[in-house]
Amino acid sequence: MSEQAAAVSLPTPRAAKALVVDGDAVAREAIAETLTAVGYDAVSTGAAARALEIVRDDKISLVVSEFDLPDLSGLELLEAMRLRWPSLPILLVTGAEKGDMLAELLNGSADGLIAKPFSQAELSAAVELTLERAGRRERELREGLLATTLTSALADAIEAREHGMRGHCERLALLAMRLSLALGLGQEEIETIRLGALLHDIGKIGVPDRVLSKTDLLTAEEIELIQAHTVIGDNMLAPIDLLAAVRPIVRHHHERWDGTGYPDGLAGKEIPLGARIMAVADAVEAMSASRVYREPLPEPEIVRELDRGRGSQWDPAVVDLVMKLIETDAISFSAEGLQISQVLPRSTAAGFFRLPAT
Repeated sequence: MSEQAAAVSLPTPRAAKALVVDGDAVAREAIAETLTAVGYDAVSTGAAARALEIVRDDKISLVVSEFDLPDLSGLELLEAMRLRWPSLPILLVTGAEKGDMLAELLNGSADGLIAKPFSQAELSAAVELTLERAGRRERELREGLLATTLTSALADAIEAREHGMRGHCERLALLAMRLSLALGLGQEEIETIRLGALLHDIGKIGVPDRVLSKTDLLTAEEIELIQAHTVIGDNMLAPIDLLAAVRPIVRHHHERWDGTGYPDGLAGKEIPLGARIMAVADAVEAMSASRVYREPLPEPEIVRELDRGRGSQWDPAVVDLVMKLIETDAISFSAEGLQISQVLPRSTAAGFFRLPAT
């Protein structure tokens, strides 16, 4: 590594510590020198077990580790560090012949990968990219936790205002995820639908208690107040960037397949897929649970209601999926209410049932 690292600038405070893990003392020293030249206080070791001790005891800001170590593989070391320090930036070093294989194997587990031989400038560039990726991953982790915590708190606030609704959002979320998984949707889409299930009725916070708790028939004015909850919910979430993807579900989960729903009268595939899934899941959960105005419906009646609304109220393909899941006992109904089978592994569910292309 003959190039001068002084020509490379990294946005790293000089006090930051980097750990170099490599069984080859010459390579370990060369990498440590490069990291020192670009602003790190570099420490090193040739063993994975010692590396774990150093990371535990010292404030390490970056790990650069050889893939082939005497006591553990770099991948095993990576997994051990990820379990304890999920936000720690980790750059793996490997031979050129293993680079492509490892890039596929790691699939995002490491923040960076560099193949030998490399220059000081190439290592410095790889470190910079590693820090950028680690920072992005940490932000996504923090934002995901924030979104989940905020969503759960809001869902609890909704349910606390309506008698008999305790647990509704949780059951609905599980059912909506089960449908989404069976439809072959990706992890990000399923998470959006889960959050949408928890927040679908957030706008009811703006509906008076006298309307929410009423057991008699609603007046035209009261129906209008209830229907406004979709727009209220959408507007409430508008300032929260973390929940932007959830807003179409909150706004449109009461649209109807035939275009007679609210608030915007969307029809067919104009309705976002997440909202179409939510509409059917919400109906199934509601029919199978106790409400202030009625007892749970038995399975044959739920099936008849779904068939009656197929192609008018609900997306026929989503209804067909629910029917299939009921037939196979993946969804069932008991005295305790809605029962949903254990979520299938992703690879199994992907081919189970799929909507026509939208």
